[in-house]
Amino acid sequence: MKQGYLYLALIIAMFLWGMSWPTSKILSSYASAEFVVLWRFFFVLVGSLPVFLFLKISLKLSKDTLKWLFIAGALNALYAFSFFLALRYGTAGKGGVLVTTMVPIFSYLFLFLGFKKSHKLSKYEIFGLFIGIISGLCLLNLNSLEELFGRFNVLFLLCAFIWALMSLCTHQTKGSHPLAVNFYVNFISFLLFTPLFLNDESFFILEADMKFWLNMFVVAFLSTVVGTSIYYYGIHILGSVRANSFILITPASALFTSFLILDEVPTALTLVGGALAIVAIYFMGKKGKA
Repeated sequence: MKQGYLYLALIIAMFLWGMSWPTSKILSSYASAEFVVLWRFFFVLVGSLPVFLFLKISLKLSKDTLKWLFIAGALNALYAFSFFLALRYGTAGKGGVLVTTMVPIFSYLFLFLGFKKSHKLSKYEIFGLFIGIISGLCLLNLNSLEELFGRFNVLFLLCAFIWALMSLCTHQTKGSHPLAVNFYVNFISFLLFTPLFLNDESFFILEADMKFWLNMFVVAFLSTVVGTSIYYYGIHILGSVRANSFILITPASALFTSFLILDEVPTALTLVGGALAIVAIYFMGKKGKA
């Protein structure tokens, strides 16, 4: 693929990731969070199979990666449940900005505290962390101290925290194809939710309307399967640093698509906080390799 086409594909992938926020909020209104998550994982697995066949990707894994896959799968299941639950209590656009910008900040802190104890913070990294804290306070959009511990803020911050931990686990699976790792992580997550099939409520999809299926197609196939495949292909061709820079499109995409689909108007603090978070991520990566 020519580099120009790959850049365009990555932009589309990040747009699809952002679009998953308002479409997931719509899905969350059809049933309890755990039942929506169950079917999301099911359709992600079904949609992944044609991709593996088309790209001829091997699903072989080394034994050393198994423990990390099980931990990542459990974290992924917890993330998905928290994600759909959080969307019941807050706006999709704000949630999309809060989570997608806080994940790299949390990831950097975990790497520094857990694996880089001997590393001395550069002035760029210190500045980036400082800006990151300010951006987080803006994104929380607090009117009172009680709001800090409200369901919306707690659940979305939990999502960012869990995703950052999960990324550390999947990072330990080097040597395996990243799409294969992603498939197994989702498969393990799906297995954890399969006992829900014993509950009649899990078959709510049999009476679901076309709106449900359209949004599930966007969330499970376009966003998760197609978007993630393009993202990993971009890392393979461009390297992680250049490919990951496209992730900064996702917060803007979440705000834009939430406005188009749900008529959500972002607050000034959300816009300022999102912009500051992007600045923070840039400076934290300026000197380090996080």
